Amino acid sequence: MKTVDRKVRKNIVLSASIEKELKEMAEYYEKPQSVLIEELLEEKLREYKKKKKKEALEKILKNAEYFAGVIGNKTFQELKEEMGSEY
Repeated sequence: MKTVDRKVRKNIVLSASIEKELKEMAEYYEKPQSVLIEELLEEKLREYKKKKKKEALEKILKNAEYFAGVIGNKTFQELKEEMGSEY
């Protein structure tokens, strides 16, 4: 089943110059200003999420370098056997 995002009303304050540009863009793209604002925010959110994922990956890689010497060149199976694990 597809879920539909509920629309939420927000009041925002824009500078006069941005308001003018937004109005011109809305006319050019033949879209309501609210749709343009939502599309622009979605674009920024995609950039933000991509940046956060990149930061998380860099953190994992940094930690992997730290832990690389702890277990040496042993395989997962060898580590389990040393620990006496039955899994």
